[in-house]
Amino acid sequence: MPGAYNNRGFAYTQKGEYDQAISDFNKSLEANQRDAGAYGHRARAYYFKKEYDKSWEDVKKAKELGFDIPADFLDDLRKASGREK
Repeated sequence: MPGAYNNRGFAYTQKGEYDQAISDFNKSLEANQRDAGAYGHRARAYYFKKEYDKSWEDVKKAKELGFDIPADFLDDLRKASGREK
């Protein structure tokens, strides 16, 4: 079931429905705390909500679990947040 929440969360992010996306990624992570993709995708949803600290936390966790964060997203997050990590 975590995969279904992750997939739906990704779809919500694509539609600009970030609160719904975050809710689904949270449900995915409740079922599997090591779901690197859910952290990576939730980081993007937080970014679009301008919740940059939460986005960075998820980027860190996703990387620790082996998720490949796209370089262009990291560049955008750095610029928007004024942070490096």
